[in-house]
Amino acid sequence: MNTTAGPSIKNKRKNISNSLSGGKKPRSITRKTLTGLQKKNLCEMFNTRLYQNQELAEKFSISPATVTLIVNEKDKWLSLDATSPKAKIKRNKLPKFPILEKALVIWLENAVNNNQSVSGHIILEKAREFATRLGIHNFSGSNGWLEKFKNRNHIKEYHRIGEANSAPLEDLDNYRQKLREITSAYELCNIFNADETALFWRMEPARTLSTRPVSGTKKSKERITVFLTCNATGEEKFPPLFIHKFENPRPIKNIDKSSLPVWYYWNKKAWMQGSIFNHYLNRINSLMQRQKRNILLLIDNAACHSLYEDTNLSNITVHYLPPNTTAHLQPCDAGIIYSFKVNFYYFRNYKSIFIYKLTLTHYIRLIIANYSVNLE
Repeated sequence: MNTTAGPSIKNKRKNISNSLSGGKKPRSITRKTLTGLQKKNLCEMFNTRLYQNQELAEKFSISPATVTLIVNEKDKWLSLDATSPKAKIKRNKLPKFPILEKALVIWLENAVNNNQSVSGHIILEKAREFATRLGIHNFSGSNGWLEKFKNRNHIKEYHRIGEANSAPLEDLDNYRQKLREITSAYELCNIFNADETALFWRMEPARTLSTRPVSGTKKSKERITVFLTCNATGEEKFPPLFIHKFENPRPIKNIDKSSLPVWYYWNKKAWMQGSIFNHYLNRINSLMQRQKRNILLLIDNAACHSLYEDTNLSNITVHYLPPNTTAHLQPCDAGIIYSFKVNFYYFRNYKSIFIYKLTLTHYIRLIIANYSVNLE
């Protein structure tokens, strides 16, 4: 009995395929899926009537049949907002529970608008509640569903920044109009804004270069307060007001404070105080009297910025900004202080070779270097 097996069916099919293709390896087909924005661009090019379907297919590396399918829905793609998250999606897979997800997205938007913090656990609990109300009994509310729900609706975790949402947004336009009326009586060079900021001047950087993992140390929380004042043109800046914890720290113990390039003050907590603020305004007022100028000073309504009864400012008009509006109306909060601190920490952390040997006098020079004083 002959036990030699003949050619297998798989090999026979391979031989037939090779014979039909002349022995050449068949070309593989690469599928390409366009994003919503690419489909919009394709439809815009099609509407110019300068391109045929075959030309568009070659340009976008798709088949002419796919071009036809996209063009048949051109109204949908042309109305797509190029900046929306949907413009980056290639495949729009419909959710299993569309009504549930629509209700959940509306609830999430309302929660965010009301400044409520929302976590993934809260979304799952709310989704189960909605499923019960809608009579959906096969909804499990798993972590996998939550991740897909967030991806479909472009939900991400964001860090809350600043205090802008504390402002009465409905009144901001009126506040801005009133501020324009007040500032219109002054030249830009005579409109000043001032605000204080904290500097953790001895806190070491958290990152370092090393050949191995490095254990950290306890960070220094020692701080100073710097009060910055500049005009609307940015050409004139008063000397920074520097508030330290001690009257005579060792690095400047034998130095005349009036010779420093900053106006030096001190208190136990290194905070701004009403007495310091009023004394600072009197010094600025004397300076304006010598220059024969009248200026407008915009300031927030913090308690430490209150004027004493015996503070007579002949050449300074102080205007307090409405409560909780500094993030929207105060120029120093619009990037001036941020730029100063970025430059300060950059030069301290990356430009100073002997960062651990810097003393208070070095930091005062750094403050001046990153906030130049321009006085006549």
